[in-house]
Amino acid sequence: MDNTHRILIVDDEAGVRDMLARALVGRGFACHAEDGALGALARLEQDDYDVVVTDIRMPNLDGLELLKRIKANYPLTEVIIITGVFELRSGIEAMRNGAYDYVTKPFAIENVTFAIERALHKRDLEIQNRHYQENLEQEVELRTIELLESNQRIQQLFVSMLKTLANTLEAKDHYTRGHSDRVASHAVLVADQLQLTAVDISQLELAGLLHDIGKIGVRESVLHKPGKLTDPEYEHIKGHSELGERILGPIEQFATILDYVRHHHERFDGRGYPDGLIGNDLSLGAKILGVCDAYDAMTSDRPYRSPYSHEHACDEVRRCRGTQFDPTVADVFLQVVAKEAAEPRVANEADQPQHIL
Repeated sequence: MDNTHRILIVDDEAGVRDMLARALVGRGFACHAEDGALGALARLEQDDYDVVVTDIRMPNLDGLELLKRIKANYPLTEVIIITGVFELRSGIEAMRNGAYDYVTKPFAIENVTFAIERALHKRDLEIQNRHYQENLEQEVELRTIELLESNQRIQQLFVSMLKTLANTLEAKDHYTRGHSDRVASHAVLVADQLQLTAVDISQLELAGLLHDIGKIGVRESVLHKPGKLTDPEYEHIKGHSELGERILGPIEQFATILDYVRHHHERFDGRGYPDGLIGNDLSLGAKILGVCDAYDAMTSDRPYRSPYSHEHACDEVRRCRGTQFDPTVADVFLQVVAKEAAEPRVANEADQPQHIL
């Protein structure tokens, strides 16, 4: 590969051009010469040059204007200005506009050569820095991709853990098989209609999957009892929402859903459990889970009764609108399940909640 540095000399005086060219070629540079700025610009469009050495006073287009155009279009090309001894202000102005250096006529060729060598050193450093920045950006991009892939694998393991927890509960209580998935799915649809953020919807879906995890601690004799629960049994099963909060509490990723898990059995009128919250004291997520959970419980087979029809369950939601359920949330939920009933879909993997992934 040819590593010879290329120099473009621009001067309307033939004697100066020829003298500079011979001297620089003798010092190992590849040189070309032009008698004006317009010719220099045309040559720069065709070839790359490391340094341009240009006179400041030339017809048609002077050295300052040539400098500005070079810096605008060829930022890695260094420019050295040649000025007359009485044109120092022009030399300083050239430096302000991006020239690397200036030399005054009459000049010693050693001074020009020294200026060119320093300009080349500066250019090489700039190129190295640019390559470093490009490589750094590529390295950062590569590491970012690796981190995202790692996080995705962790997230997939996390989701698998959630599914295991939910499946553990449903293995204990076969009457509620699929209940958590359905609650989560309906909660996502309601939240979407209420224009919650993607993050909030994802958290709500997660809460839907795990809202009943506390039932792991409920005695099977109570879960499967075919008749009416006694008061102590009812108090025992009511404890599942608080137990669910305690089970999930130590896991950092569950911090944002603990409120939903604890309060999904609260009521809009304050007669729910465990804390008797009322109205706007309840989070929107808990209100959404509450109506989704109640509807699915009504339409599911239970040890003590047969499932309600969709129409019967919707009538109950309407009847309890403003008492058990937040009116706005209840209305949106009824719209969601009405649309779902009008457009039945074959259940498949694509119908399952996706936001957690």
